[in-house]
Amino acid sequence: MERSRGRVMFWKGIMARIFLLSWLVSILILGIFVIAIIPEQKRDLQEALSSKARGISSSLQGVTAGAALSEDYSSVVEQCLQVLGGDEAIDYLVVTKKDGLSVIVEKTGWRTEQLSGFWQPAEHKTYAGIQMVPLFGRRAFHFATPFDYSAIQWGWIHVGLSPASYDVSVQRVYHRTGLIAVFCLALSLIVSVAYARWQVRPILSLQAVVGQVANGDLAARAAIHSGDEIESLARSFNAMADSLLQRNRILESVRFAAQQFLATPDLQAAIVGVLDKVGHAAQASRASVIQTTSDPAGDTDSLLRCDWAVSGADPQDHEWAGGLRDEWTRQLSRGEVICVQHPDPANTGPAPAYPPAQSSILIPIHAGSGWFGFLRFDDCGRERDWSEAERDSFRAVAGMCGASITRYRAQRALMEAKETLETRVTERTRELQDQVHAKELALAELAQAQQRMIEMSRLSGMAEIATGVLHNVGNVLNSVNVSTTIAVGKIREFRVDNLLTAIGMLQQHDDDMAGFLRHDPRGQRLIPYLAKLGKSLQEEREVALTELGRLEDHVGHIKTIVATQQNYAKVSGLIEGVCLAELVEDAFHIVEPSLERHGVSLERDFEDLPQFAADKHKILQILLNLLRNAKEAVKQSGNEPRFIRVSIRRYGNDRVRIAVKDSGIGLAQENLTRIFAHGFTTKSDGHGFGLHSGALAAQQMSGSLWVESDGPGRGAVFILELPLDRGQKRNAA
Repeated sequence: MERSRGRVMFWKGIMARIFLLSWLVSILILGIFVIAIIPEQKRDLQEALSSKARGISSSLQGVTAGAALSEDYSSVVEQCLQVLGGDEAIDYLVVTKKDGLSVIVEKTGWRTEQLSGFWQPAEHKTYAGIQMVPLFGRRAFHFATPFDYSAIQWGWIHVGLSPASYDVSVQRVYHRTGLIAVFCLALSLIVSVAYARWQVRPILSLQAVVGQVANGDLAARAAIHSGDEIESLARSFNAMADSLLQRNRILESVRFAAQQFLATPDLQAAIVGVLDKVGHAAQASRASVIQTTSDPAGDTDSLLRCDWAVSGADPQDHEWAGGLRDEWTRQLSRGEVICVQHPDPANTGPAPAYPPAQSSILIPIHAGSGWFGFLRFDDCGRERDWSEAERDSFRAVAGMCGASITRYRAQRALMEAKETLETRVTERTRELQDQVHAKELALAELAQAQQRMIEMSRLSGMAEIATGVLHNVGNVLNSVNVSTTIAVGKIREFRVDNLLTAIGMLQQHDDDMAGFLRHDPRGQRLIPYLAKLGKSLQEEREVALTELGRLEDHVGHIKTIVATQQNYAKVSGLIEGVCLAELVEDAFHIVEPSLERHGVSLERDFEDLPQFAADKHKILQILLNLLRNAKEAVKQSGNEPRFIRVSIRRYGNDRVRIAVKDSGIGLAQENLTRIFAHGFTTKSDGHGFGLHSGALAAQQMSGSLWVESDGPGRGAVFILELPLDRGQKRNAA
């Protein structure tokens, strides 16, 4: 672990930065050298090829000059073939006249062609370089030089050299340069590491000492003699360590003072022990506690209460003679610390009877709300500036001394009050018992009130259900009344009397029925009349049957409404299987007539969910309350469209949310939580316990009820969240 931490600190420390900086500088210099030397060497290689090509072109210029006079190029061809045969590095030779006629000589033969463009450069100067030659379609070192004869620009001589030797030489240059670079990189790496270690060695030494001090060894000191800033830093660190050691001793003495004042019952002995410990820690010569008193005339007297002195200094075991300066008295009474220097032993300052002191410090002691005296430390060996740490520590000791004096006085007062303490404790205990009893009664009454409120809310919900049922039954009874009236009217309109009259006529002619029907005018009209009468009776019978069927439907509707009411009129608290969609639909059936009267549409957005175990009566109570409030909010708002949307969604794996959203008056931001408080309502005729009881019922089912709204006039959505697995866990239990 330590080795791994050391590696991490190496790569994050100053040594790594020095190493990386020096190595990066070496790499940069080496890179600049490589970037500069490689192109120079390549340029030297190309210069060698150019020099060779220039010599070849010079050897051809004499022959070409003769050909320019005689127009006979055979000598040029022979010379070119001879040159090609004498040097394998020569790839081709081309002599081009100004008019484009060119003699092309290769190792495989020669030919003449009309060339232009590449073979006749625009500028009249020498060109050289490795490139792709278009006529031959291969890479070569192409050297082109103009040929002038008798101050006339006659044409161009082109020399093509094979780049094979050049490529080999370049590869050698890269290889040698790479080897040198790798060697230089390795050498610079070693040198950089050695340089970084040499630079960091004193810092690591100082770091080790710092680690020792951090681990509590305040006596550790850095011994660095590098003659630079690090040595100065080490000296400063040693001075800081000395200061920390001194401060640690003083703080330890303060801790000892706290323990001594708390653990020692004898205040005088505790003060003497504290003066000894703090005096040694502060390297003082003497220490004393002096009490100040004021006489009736207003003069301040000083009384030595405790003192301590190191070996070799005179102890002060007598009353401190002399008073304080008025200025010092005012400063000490205000809580200010006074530091005094005594350069002249004859000038004893506020303590003329003291042995000669070079430096003194006076710290006020306050006991309770008054000024008790002061704590004095003397240094008889040297003049010194008391540090802030020493002053703070002395203030802490003086404060603890004052607290101990206050505690001592309080203990004396407590002893005086001990006789009446038991009576006061008994009285206070009786008061506390009465308060506890009253609190228990209040809690019991609160629980009963909450239970009554829940019961009242349930009864209110049941009353709402009953009101809806009565309203729905009343609507159906109106339809029943209409159907009954129509049926009775149709039955009364039946032509039974005419039928009886016709039957009487037939009975009168029972002995001559056939003759009556054939020859009597009344008998002849009787058969058609009976046919019409039968048809009319049949129509009236159909109408009566239709109304009776409607009456039967209305009675069945009443039966369904009453069955729904009876289904939810059972005792609440029963855990049973609940289908949320069906339960919401039942709530819709109860409130739908009221919503239709106010023109409020119902919207459904249900997710398929399995049945789960819950108290469906409490859920229905909450839903009816939410739907009723939503209807009132929509009715008061005047917003269009007027709707209430109920959605059912699964939330997570084990929760379900029922959201009742309306287009009503909305809620202010400050009422989003207050609306569930008992007695709080936004309606003029509200009682303020509907939503409160709904929230309590949701909590009893391990759920929650809350509201969200974008502000007044923007609607609201009430969300009821319930556990899906509550019943399953209960059954499993």
